Amino acid sequence: MRVTTLVAPAAEPVGLAEAKEFLRVGFDGEDGLVGDLIAAARGRIEALAGLAMIQRTLRVTLGCWPDGMYAGRRMRLPVRPAASLAAVRVFDVEGASADVTDRFRIETGRAPKLVWAGGAFPWPGRAWDGVEIDYVAGFGAAPDDVAAGLRLAVKRLAAHAYQTRDAATIGAPLPEDVAGLVSPWRRVRL
Repeated sequence: MRVTTLVAPAAEPVGLAEAKEFLRVGFDGEDGLVGDLIAAARGRIEALAGLAMIQRTLRVTLGCWPDGMYAGRRMRLPVRPAASLAAVRVFDVEGASADVTDRFRIETGRAPKLVWAGGAFPWPGRAWDGVEIDYVAGFGAAPDDVAAGLRLAVKRLAAHAYQTRDAATIGAPLPEDVAGLVSPWRRVRL
């Protein structure tokens, strides 16, 4: 399963002015750095929790349908929350696509799912990249749509990176305060 962003988020969950105020930076000389730290913090938190904070359009590419999709009629989407379904396509052996969006719908919520709603089940004809699912994921289009705890986690992780400025922190575990803010949003698998 591969997830690609088709339409990037229009904003960050934390604006530059808000982040600079949090960091107590009163000059414009490091605006580029602060902006990069916000984006990096958002990306790390989203990857860890399987979230899209600000709405964007994603494409999920599968070799074939996951086990149980035909019998169970559902598959969990990798990035949440899901807002709407844009398209579902299957590809035949020659690589021609068939739009089968009308046979599916999305169950929204904290564990969004693609649901086969009816019609003939669309089996792909090739074994690689045989299925594409395009959908909109994210809490909303504006920073205020994102939960306060997640916004604070972005600010605190950006602040941590701003203060340390050490390459060793890139692969290090999240600071405890940030991990605590993100933990309610992480997916738990047993």
